[in-house]
Amino acid sequence: MEISNRLVKTIIATLDALIQAAGMDIRVHGQENVPDQPVLYVVNHFTRMETVLMPYIIKKTIKKFPISLADKSFFGGKMGEVMEKLGAISTADPNRDTILINALLTGNNPVIIFPEGQMIKDKKLIEKGKYMVFNTGARRPPHTGAARIALRSQFLREELRLFRQKGDKGSIKQLAAHFGFDAKDVDKILKQETYIVPVNITYYPVRARENVISKVVGRFVKDISERFEEEMQVEGSMLTHGVDIDINFGAAIPMKKYIATSAGLHKMLSDEKLYLQPGELKYAAPFKKLYIAIMYEYMDAIYSMTTVNHDHIFSYILAKYTRNRIGEDDFKNRVFLAIDNLRRCGLTNYHTTLNRKQFYLLTDDAHEKYERFIASSIAEGLIRREGRSLIRNSARFSKNYEFHTIRKDNIIEVLKNEIEPLSDLTKTLGRLMLMPDAYIRQKIRKHFIDLDKKLFLEDYRKYSIKGESKPPEIGAPFFWKRLFSKKGVILVHGYMAAPEEIKPLAEHLYKNGYSVYGARLRGHGTAPEDLASRNWEKWYDSAGRAYIIMKNYFKSFAIAGFSTGGDIALLQAANKPGRFKAIISINAPLKLQNISSRFAQAIVAWNKFLTSVRVQRGKLEFVENDPENKHINYTRNPVYGVYQLGQLMDIVEKRLKEIIDPVLVIQGTDDPVVNPSSGPEIYRKTGASKKKIIRIKAKHHGILRGEGAEEVKKEVLNFLQQVF
Repeated sequence: MEISNRLVKTIIATLDALIQAAGMDIRVHGQENVPDQPVLYVVNHFTRMETVLMPYIIKKTIKKFPISLADKSFFGGKMGEVMEKLGAISTADPNRDTILINALLTGNNPVIIFPEGQMIKDKKLIEKGKYMVFNTGARRPPHTGAARIALRSQFLREELRLFRQKGDKGSIKQLAAHFGFDAKDVDKILKQETYIVPVNITYYPVRARENVISKVVGRFVKDISERFEEEMQVEGSMLTHGVDIDINFGAAIPMKKYIATSAGLHKMLSDEKLYLQPGELKYAAPFKKLYIAIMYEYMDAIYSMTTVNHDHIFSYILAKYTRNRIGEDDFKNRVFLAIDNLRRCGLTNYHTTLNRKQFYLLTDDAHEKYERFIASSIAEGLIRREGRSLIRNSARFSKNYEFHTIRKDNIIEVLKNEIEPLSDLTKTLGRLMLMPDAYIRQKIRKHFIDLDKKLFLEDYRKYSIKGESKPPEIGAPFFWKRLFSKKGVILVHGYMAAPEEIKPLAEHLYKNGYSVYGARLRGHGTAPEDLASRNWEKWYDSAGRAYIIMKNYFKSFAIAGFSTGGDIALLQAANKPGRFKAIISINAPLKLQNISSRFAQAIVAWNKFLTSVRVQRGKLEFVENDPENKHINYTRNPVYGVYQLGQLMDIVEKRLKEIIDPVLVIQGTDDPVVNPSSGPEIYRKTGASKKKIIRIKAKHHGILRGEGAEEVKKEVLNFLQQVF
């Protein structure tokens, strides 16, 4: 068939521009699996976009433009002419099999077939262990047409091989005349082999929502059917809001292997009969069995390559709860464990965002993927929020949906269905959903307690300096859990210090009935070189791990921090309004006394410049430090650490107004390190309605020890007893 190269180039250029304008991120994987042989691509079908997208992708990546089988509704008039010029063949064309087999025999064009036969909007494919797809009100097995075309083309190639060996030129000419190839090209045909290459397309995110396209169509086209309206909302939003598209090419399936292992096909080849008509092979028993076997092989391959994303995990877990009131903390815990299991189970085809830090799900900090999913599900009436619970709309989850509107009516059901063929994953998720809430919390606690210990030991082994680093017990995080205690406090130490610094306050609180977690900020308790490699976000994340541990032990708990630890505590509270019983800031800095700290940014920039030109001389990376607690603190201060502290102070000051939980501010009157104006400024700028400031008379910074320490302990305990 004749394909218009000019039209193909125009379409490619148009799609290039459209994809860029729409903000689509198309990632192609496994193109190395495509052999340099005649290939029939079998592709899953979820939107109308695939009929245009797949020829475009194959041309761009494999450098060959395919012909494809398209629904007969696309043909007729000018539209039909364009489709034909782009290599599309109508499902109603009586010569379709002949045209497709010609392409696979000669290798002139690859072939695309959508084995489901239509868009599978509900993604429901598995029924009683078998592949079944919706079609005109009922469910049926996927078509075996792709298997038939591919296997028949290779069978005919084997026929040609036998005729060539026997010198039967007449039969070769008959086959050539029927399938439209030149008999002189037999050598080329015999050097080739037909393969089926399974392809999976996964879109993320998928949502039905009003968009520019659906609004314009709605304005000019009256009486739009629900089906068409749904398609405009789903596919229009992909084009206007951007979508990630992962396209996976699977391992090629050789048709020759099926012929080589089939006694029935060998027998048919030996009878020297010409098989020209489709029906002759379609209903032959050996072929019918093989068509089904091939179909199951490529369907398994297609759906084993689904690119799993956050929305799949969220949807599957939300749909599998046996109750409609779901604790949001429990939901997040299960999602976290599901993602952790997914990354460790050997599954490779998952969205790149699942490789990123997932523990923000549990720290209650902003998690863009989670918040988008929840917001969309609430907007669609599938769930609602009540405090710290998600309430599932039982009527929407028990309903049998109309196939052509399900993506609009319950996208959660669609996304759950999409990963059902990934049996290893869904079995793992199924086991996870059988675990009691208490056991899930225990697993989360253990995971992060072990992780905190592991990170410290790894950092200590990597950075500790003999004769300079303090013993490991000084820097290790600690958790003192009181039996039957229902009150918890996170304590966070200061800059260049270690958890040992906060132990006097921890001991006092523990004796008075509180369980205490002493967090270690990354870069601390090891060596200055470790601190020089960390940004303030790593310090913040360290307190985040402590938050996760405490949240899974206690319904309510407080956070207290000394010096830089106070800034970390304040920022934790600003990011999680309403989640702490109290926030206690002790000598937390907004301004430092030492004027040299103001030059840290310039020094860091100078050091980076020298590094970029590969010059080591002239760098100022550390300055001497004379600490109050020499058995705890570093004696060298990394300039980069001072710069990071400056960044943290700026952010904390801007976010203080977002703190709504009760706040206690303690400030030393004559602090030589932190400008004493910091305490009153923190007090004044916090948004909390219940807040208190205490001034401790002391001429040193480290008021957790020595002068002022007993007063600090008393005031902290009094405040906690008021709020708990």
